[in-house]
Amino acid sequence: MDYISDNRLKSQKWKFYFVLVAWPVYLFILPYLYLKIGLLSVVFMIFPGIYLFTWCGFLMHESWHKYVPGLSYGFFYNVFAWMLFTDPQVYRMVHGGHHSNVNSWNDTEFHPIGKIENFVLRRIYNIFEIILGIAFITVITLFVVPFHPQYKAKYSFIKLFTSVVVWSAFLGSIGYLSYITFSVSVKQIIISFSLSLWINSIVLHHSQLVEHGNLIVDGDWKQRNIKTRNLKNSGIFEKIFIFLTHGDSSEHVLHHTLVGIYSRPFPGVVPMPQESVYITLRDYLGILRGMVTEK
Repeated sequence: MDYISDNRLKSQKWKFYFVLVAWPVYLFILPYLYLKIGLLSVVFMIFPGIYLFTWCGFLMHESWHKYVPGLSYGFFYNVFAWMLFTDPQVYRMVHGGHHSNVNSWNDTEFHPIGKIENFVLRRIYNIFEIILGIAFITVITLFVVPFHPQYKAKYSFIKLFTSVVVWSAFLGSIGYLSYITFSVSVKQIIISFSLSLWINSIVLHHSQLVEHGNLIVDGDWKQRNIKTRNLKNSGIFEKIFIFLTHGDSSEHVLHHTLVGIYSRPFPGVVPMPQESVYITLRDYLGILRGMVTEK
């Protein structure tokens, strides 16, 4: 069924161009705000910082899926990936497996080293995942994928080197422009960038953990898909979280059961499956507790 017309899909194109500019501008201004108001700049890091970072992440993901007609998917995918300080080739390889192996230990994107049998080591790993966010998973995946039997033949260290050069040029040039424009110190640039990226990393990954965290389902593809969690848009904290993460977790099961439909920007348009699983942030705290206490 055609739930969303091509015209509505095309209406999303402006967002890709906007974020392409807005995220670097945010990083450019951030050290100046840190200079002027110190740790109060955390408010700015929350909004628009988190909002822009997660937006960049979702638009990278949606470029991978080629959801919006008329875009240069490869260009936007690569640029957004670099602006998030990831190696585009890695996500390009593993994201298909996230859909085919969702909610299982075989999902390399979500569980790059699979199941850790030693429960003490698994708890330690989960603690790092909780407090460092997507940055931790990204670094682990960078080490795993080049030697993974499924991906090593496709992996290119030259592409990794290219990504490192682009990351350095992107962050270095923005930092330098901020340095000469606002007379901020290198220390202020490093602290403000690091703090913002850490906050962003945590929030983006916790959106993913709401959906898939500590969720291993024994069953076929359909059974695993339907167990994907959705965050209730009920309480004030849920509403704030959903706003900052662009609604990705509110109807996320649709992205797995109807992967060909670009439903995220159009909440309420595509009917949710009757078996959909809903949780609150209070429920989510219980999931996090399980990640660091279960044997």
